[in-house]
Amino acid sequence: MLRGTLLVFLILCTVSLNVQALPAQAELDLPPRLVIIIDDVGQSLPAGQRVVDLPGPITCAILPWTPHAQTLSQAAQAVNKDVILHAPMANISDLPIGPGGLYPHQSQAELQQALKANLDSLPGVLGLNNHMGSLLTQLAEPMSWVMQVAAQRDLFFIDSRTSAQSQAARAAQQQGIPFLVRDIFLDHEITEAFVDQQFKRAVELAQRRGHAIVIGHPYPVTLDYLQQALPTLDEQGIQLVAASAFLMQEADRLRLQAYWQAQTLEDDRSTLLSEARSKEAFR
Repeated sequence: MLRGTLLVFLILCTVSLNVQALPAQAELDLPPRLVIIIDDVGQSLPAGQRVVDLPGPITCAILPWTPHAQTLSQAAQAVNKDVILHAPMANISDLPIGPGGLYPHQSQAELQQALKANLDSLPGVLGLNNHMGSLLTQLAEPMSWVMQVAAQRDLFFIDSRTSAQSQAARAAQQQGIPFLVRDIFLDHEITEAFVDQQFKRAVELAQRRGHAIVIGHPYPVTLDYLQQALPTLDEQGIQLVAASAFLMQEADRLRLQAYWQAQTLEDDRSTLLSEARSKEAFR
């Protein structure tokens, strides 16, 4: 199961590894990676189809109960794109979030029932992220309820980070849920110049840190830009990866680090024992 594989990633994230002390083979040969999630898919069929048709493994975040949610979910899965639930969550501005919303006033049973219905409406989803959610994601208890459902269904979570006080990543870690946290929004200013600036920031971050998690929306300017920019990533040495693939790569990388950490410790122990025996022999 996906969660069974990815749980290694989460467990190892809590372990402090002395990477500098590990041999070269402890590192997978991974290029800088970019994960791009397109939110708000489902309202418009033409816009959603453009997202599905984008080159490469874009991750599609689909709003539940929207007119074209199921059609676009099936279309994305048919071309092997990740599909995740774009779960509507309460925001601090009290803006409407649409059907299937998750709210602080709901009981655990009510919130989880709504979330399960949202997930059931989109068979085959691999994970979920928050639509809006600047209020709900700040609240530890409701987010723990969200992660309980994610755990039951072997899903990962992507924190869109609409609030700096988000508790989502902590709740995911506590529940053993593989998770990612958004680094860059592409298009909160809907101009080509801004999208270009943000995309270049994402590429620079990936080159410097090894990866970047990016969220955009199915605006014409964003889709036009990505249609042209995504094919250039290879020549920049950047790998575009789906969210699920990135998490699996990280699980493999950290598993390998843990293996070599254990080997290094065992070699050190053997060396110390050998030295102790040599000293004993000369007494």
